[in-house]
Amino acid sequence: MRTWRTAVAAASMAVLALVGGTSPAAAAGDPSAPATVPEGRDADGGSVDAGKAGSDADASAVIRCQGQVQRPHNSTHVPGTINVVVTVSCSAPVPEITTRAALYKNGHLVKQSTPRTQRNTRSAQNNAAVSCSPGKYRGWMYFKVVFPPGYNPPTDSANALGQEVSLSC
Repeated sequence: MRTWRTAVAAASMAVLALVGGTSPAAAAGDPSAPATVPEGRDADGGSVDAGKAGSDADASAVIRCQGQVQRPHNSTHVPGTINVVVTVSCSAPVPEITTRAALYKNGHLVKQSTPRTQRNTRSAQNNAAVSCSPGKYRGWMYFKVVFPPGYNPPTDSANALGQEVSLSC
């Protein structure tokens, strides 16, 4: 009976994946930016923490990773573009940090970077850029951290929204 229920559950998931184009698990882990700026969200940095088991009183046994969405700006590296940089800084080295940056213009997503993974580091960054046209710009980020063995949770993620700024070319 248990084998039959498992087979039915697996078949149901396969049908959902076929009909929906993705499995529910894949959709939950998708680090894509929303198509429009999330309503009611103020600029924030987002953070994740992990600690070693049984070390409640030892602050050094906690790793904190803080995300930051920098202000969109006219790029000095690539003239004629608007750029946003996102960074993550951790209090200790971690095995892996994955970041994704996105840029909104007048509340609508105009550019999203590919996810970038950096290994064995305490910091990471990514960026998104578009050709310059006047408007109100805002950055967004997603980040996921894989913590060292023995830390709980083993992985965690967050997203953050930056300040809106008016830019001209």
